[in-house]
Amino acid sequence: MTVNATVRDRLVVRLRALMARTVANGCTEDEELVAARMVGKAIAQVDAMGGGAPPEPEKAEPSWAQTERDSREYQTLLEKNTAETLLKAAVQELALNHINTVAPPRKRDPGEPTQRVDIHELLEPHLGMMLAVGGTRMGRQILRRMVDELVYDGDLPRFLDMKLGA
Repeated sequence: MTVNATVRDRLVVRLRALMARTVANGCTEDEELVAARMVGKAIAQVDAMGGGAPPEPEKAEPSWAQTERDSREYQTLLEKNTAETLLKAAVQELALNHINTVAPPRKRDPGEPTQRVDIHELLEPHLGMMLAVGGTRMGRQILRRMVDELVYDGDLPRFLDMKLGA
């Protein structure tokens, strides 16, 4: 018996023990798949020790999810959604800053006269100027929709009770 044959026999015994432990200890399907791949690589090495050429590794076909992520349509939608999210966050930050400047949170005196102001009336002139969208109808519509979404999400109040004459 040669040294290679002895090493090969020990590796085969160890591989069988590993597979038996994996099955006996229980494992998830993913763990079983990983173990099978490792065993496959080890067996290819053992076969190579026996004088045979190791088989060529199989090229894994990209999964449908990877193909979808790499598609141009997906990338375009991802960029659009990211840009909209960033714009929405900027509009929220500017809106809250303006609200806190115009009507800072404070304790109201009983009987103090207040007026209820719609959030659009309060924010649209300011945000239109800050974001330079006041000149186009499409820009104003996008801004109005952003404010509506922020109100719907609960990130901005629908109305603001401000001190009369403020």
